[in-house]
Amino acid sequence: MQPSTNDRSEQLAEAAAAAFSEATGFTARRVATPKRGDSDAAIEFRFGGARFKRAVQVRETIDRFAALSAHSEVLIRDSGRKPTLVTTYLSPDMIRACRELGVDALDLAGNASLVEGDSLVVVSGRPRVLQNNARRSANWTKATLRVTLALLITPALLERGYREIAQVAGVSHGTVQNALRALIDHRDVFERPDGRGLQFADRARLIDEWVTLYPRQLRESLVLGRYRAESNDWWRDVPDLAEQCRFGGEPAAAILTDYLKPATVTAYCADAIPREWIMKARLRPDPAGNVEFLRAPVPFASIDGLPPNVVAPLIVYADLVASGDPRNLDTARMLRERYLAA
Repeated sequence: MQPSTNDRSEQLAEAAAAAFSEATGFTARRVATPKRGDSDAAIEFRFGGARFKRAVQVRETIDRFAALSAHSEVLIRDSGRKPTLVTTYLSPDMIRACRELGVDALDLAGNASLVEGDSLVVVSGRPRVLQNNARRSANWTKATLRVTLALLITPALLERGYREIAQVAGVSHGTVQNALRALIDHRDVFERPDGRGLQFADRARLIDEWVTLYPRQLRESLVLGRYRAESNDWWRDVPDLAEQCRFGGEPAAAILTDYLKPATVTAYCADAIPREWIMKARLRPDPAGNVEFLRAPVPFASIDGLPPNVVAPLIVYADLVASGDPRNLDTARMLRERYLAA
């Protein structure tokens, strides 16, 4: 079944946001499309501590100055505003035209011209993304990332039915169908020769891709709140609530490797932030605090050989890699060798 026009537009906006993040180092992610107006999608950008949202108009092909100029004039005439343009590719000449016309635009290769207040971001000259790669980026929705995470954590699910995968991933039956179709189309998984389900083509490569996409396309949407703790060791003294909240990131790495001394505490919650921990550790709300609580991307499950108070090693590994901290990257390599090599 072909995706609807609206779904296609949102997928392209998500792919463009991911490409922008990769090209610039700034965070960009697709958010809910405004219910009013004629926007095709919406993207939230983060420059330093500032966040702003932009309505998006998607045009798969804008390859001439005249087309860009006409697009800009129509938007101003019809709505009096200039939503950010998302298209498949913007050549250096088109980026220059965007600057001249005052059009904010992104493409699937990471090329961009974007003005926000006193900030200007221009990326030009990145090569056109092959259409199959563009479609691949667009297929990575939040739900697809959840399904892939469940499969990577529990490979035996590849031999099970959609219903069981949906339950473990915490998504709908239809989402599992769409996610597996995308994974098969891209040859990430394929049918086993004996007919008993599917198997990974290259699990290590898929892990790399998932870890790259997780922070910019899923993780940010999971944040429940940030707090400040007076002590970096508070997490060692709180009651065990393994069914409600488990550690990720640095504290989980410390538990699993006995190597890292956490400076930032990451915890994943099944639902709400546990009041017991807030009270016990005297945590204070702080948007720039050293404690972050996130909603678990997939339902908690016991994993043989692991302590019950930590999330799956793949999530811990992704948290450490996303931090970019050299000491965390060293620990991430240890985790990869110990828990994700098979």
